[in-house]
Amino acid sequence: MQRARQGRRTMIGAAVAVLLIGGVSAGAWAITRDVNTAAATCGDDAVSSSTAVTYGLGLQSAVGTDFAAQHDIASYGSDFWAQDYDGTRPVDALASAVESALTADCALIVLADDWGVDSSAFRTATEEPGGVDAYERIRSRAEELKDAVRTALLEQSPPDDADLRSAFERLGDVYKESDLAVTVWRVRGAEDMLAASGVPASAGTPSPDATGVVDTTDIARLRDRLIAAGASVEELRIDSQEISKEDLYSSQILDAMQYAEPGAVIDGFAEGERLVLVDKLGGGLLTFEQAPQLARNAYVNELLEKQLQQGIDADPLRVTTDLASLLLDTTP
Repeated sequence: MQRARQGRRTMIGAAVAVLLIGGVSAGAWAITRDVNTAAATCGDDAVSSSTAVTYGLGLQSAVGTDFAAQHDIASYGSDFWAQDYDGTRPVDALASAVESALTADCALIVLADDWGVDSSAFRTATEEPGGVDAYERIRSRAEELKDAVRTALLEQSPPDDADLRSAFERLGDVYKESDLAVTVWRVRGAEDMLAASGVPASAGTPSPDATGVVDTTDIARLRDRLIAAGASVEELRIDSQEISKEDLYSSQILDAMQYAEPGAVIDGFAEGERLVLVDKLGGGLLTFEQAPQLARNAYVNELLEKQLQQGIDADPLRVTTDLASLLLDTTP
């Protein structure tokens, strides 16, 4: 998206752009029309056809996959994008997605300008034609620009305590969960001992998923009793600040123990195992007083999304060409 200078709109284009559906055989699209022309305008800025094509390249895989799923299309032919499926074409869905993305990015530029935030890096990214990598750079610069706008919003329109508390209350519980470190036993066998009535209950309240409660006041004795009853006991120490995203098993355990108290017994995630929460640090929901930065983040994210939506609703983009035809103009 380029700002017009002295009544002239300078375009950066490409002679040919090739579009391929990622992961499926859809044939090749070669854009043969002159892409050094305006496809749309964003305020006083011109959006070149090459920019629209770049957005199409970035969005085509997701749009094509979604369209195929909606219309139960099992295979793709060379005419996939132009073919009519129940009165609509994939290329029309792609054109709509491109227009929506350009509109949202136009609204972001307008919002940045309104708050005095430099959007030049983002504008430059949108003006550089290319494929999926170019579109990913645009998305990366968009996130950087949003961060800069968030900073401006907080500095120029600082929230008061009531604003922050209100934003914190609206925040979903999943975002308020505190860091958690647990010691858990994976137990196989000794089913009777781990039943709710098998061992005197601790004072703690089990999680909703708990199948029993055991007394953990004498850990060594409890472990000896389990082993004596023929159980195998493996101790796991898991810290939410240290596990990797790929460690799904540890993540499952932390989720299960987030609101449990020591002594809780739950069914495990592998056949024949039970999990006993032996010790716990953290967990549960953070309070407003414990997480003031979380409240600030919630407030500014809400404010940013609200203002961006208002910008989108103002319809700042003016499309000046048939985007579907632009994307579908191919050579044999």
